[in-house]
Amino acid sequence: MAKVDVKLIQMVREATGAGLMDVKKALEETGGDVDKAIEILRKMGIAKAEKKVSRTTKEGLLFAASDENFKWGAVVEVGCETDFVARTDDFKNFGQKALQVLLEKKVNSVEEFMDPALEEEMMLLSGKVGEKIEIKKVAYFSTDDGMVYIYIHPGALQGAIVEIYPPDEKVARETAMQITAMKPIAVSKDEIPEEVLQKEREIYEEQARKEGKPENVIPRIVEGRLKSFLSERSLLDQPYMKDPKISFGEWLKAQGDFVVRRFVRFDVHED
Repeated sequence: MAKVDVKLIQMVREATGAGLMDVKKALEETGGDVDKAIEILRKMGIAKAEKKVSRTTKEGLLFAASDENFKWGAVVEVGCETDFVARTDDFKNFGQKALQVLLEKKVNSVEEFMDPALEEEMMLLSGKVGEKIEIKKVAYFSTDDGMVYIYIHPGALQGAIVEIYPPDEKVARETAMQITAMKPIAVSKDEIPEEVLQKEREIYEEQARKEGKPENVIPRIVEGRLKSFLSERSLLDQPYMKDPKISFGEWLKAQGDFVVRRFVRFDVHED
């Protein structure tokens, strides 16, 4: 088989990030045709990446962008398997590209967000770094009369995007930080989905039975624990992070007539 030009090998390696032996083999198979070799390697990368779909992505980074007037904001959570990969330029570049896609599409679900081109690029990156890569969560908020605020905790592992009315940067920042730290799942108790409550009831029932509680008192125990759950996981009812003696809702009311319209919390270490 003819010897492959070193310059061609370097060219294909730079274009694909593939290993030396894989590049040489691809170029040999294509008779030195760079485009065809890259195509082969891309297919190899995708095939390798597909084997990683069952792995978990407990590391990653958040990528965010916002309007200087706080009228829109976008956050993308990209997951990987190790912190090492999350800190590479390849991973960060992919995250920034994903963020640009979100700014174009302006959607709030991964299903609406993904497209074949981005999916392929994600799979290629997965093949290159040897880890599962995935878009775990996206959010795009815009407002005419309110304020969209993004808080990203140092390290870009946790954060939140929130819309409040009327606009107030201090209140919006405090709200986003509260959401990031205290992990609410809804603005108020009434907004927590019934399926979530039902799942919690089942968990508390099982816990009570394992604790040996009499069947006739289990319903009362479940309702008590559910009440605590509602208070802890609804933003307005949970303790204010800087003064647990009051609820966040009480703190917010003391600032003025503010309404938290919606939020999304991000944490790369959570599913």
